[in-house]
Amino acid sequence: PMTPDAKLQMALEAFRSGYDQTALALLTPLAKDGNAKAQYWLADIYSDDDPNSKPDMAKEQALLEKSAGQGFVPAERRLGELYLRGTATFQDFGKAQDWLHKAAIAGDATAQEELGHIFALGLGVAQDKSQAYAWYENSALHGDGLAERLRDDLVKRMSPSEIDKGEQAAREIAASIKPAK
Repeated sequence: PMTPDAKLQMALEAFRSGYDQTALALLTPLAKDGNAKAQYWLADIYSDDDPNSKPDMAKEQALLEKSAGQGFVPAERRLGELYLRGTATFQDFGKAQDWLHKAAIAGDATAQEELGHIFALGLGVAQDKSQAYAWYENSALHGDGLAERLRDDLVKRMSPSEIDKGEQAAREIAASIKPAK
């Protein structure tokens, strides 16, 4: 008999090769058994981003909630993005920030960049250039080129005291990041 990890790998190979029905058949029992990675990838099959399958946003969100609830960082980020954009669910900036923060503190550069957007634009929070700078800075330090450009553009509109405050916040955030295992 195949191990759950072997089944997951086979399912991911099928999914990446465009065999969504095979991936679906392999991922579904793993997801029902509580495998966070299987739940995440099954949610991807149900997303509207996959041109080979029929979207089911309710299933996508439910699976992401289960996966993220187990601390699977990509699911935390994706769920935060769904709440931020309001595409598969009602837009909820508070939930978006909560899920993105969990992923960001686990070292996810994209989630860090998204938090930068939240503070730069004041989405559900007071607009805060220093906090935006801090999140963009951490994302840039993790290799996100877009975050680096956004940070550099933001600096042009910040006072020296806002920059100092942002740099301090960036150091505090960096010290709190605990990369997922």
